[in-house]
Amino acid sequence: MLKGFIIVATLAASSVALAAPAHLSDTQYLSAVRCRALIASPALGKGDTSAVDAMLKAEGGARNPALFDRAEQVRDDATRAANRAGPDERGRLIAERSGVCQAFGDSGTTTAAVQMAQPTGAN
Repeated sequence: MLKGFIIVATLAASSVALAAPAHLSDTQYLSAVRCRALIASPALGKGDTSAVDAMLKAEGGARNPALFDRAEQVRDDATRAANRAGPDERGRLIAERSGVCQAFGDSGTTTAAVQMAQPTGAN
């Protein structure tokens, strides 16, 4: 019984890994753009954006041009939020940057990890 369960669990895990898309969805791409803006924000303590910049460049190639307009809006909104944040909001943005945004900033990140790290409220 236990041996059968282990085999089924292993096959299920393999299926999930194989089913992961090769590229980020548009929603994940927009989340990465938001994270890039938070990482780059001097108001939150500017960080290194080189890994997320490289990922966005690699992922941006075959996207719908309208997505880039939306990405610019998301970036501007995140920058504005960081610049205008009070102490509580600033703490929340720093926590977001230190938490879910780390998946976008790590150069060895897999797409599956990025999917799991997508911040709430991202469209």
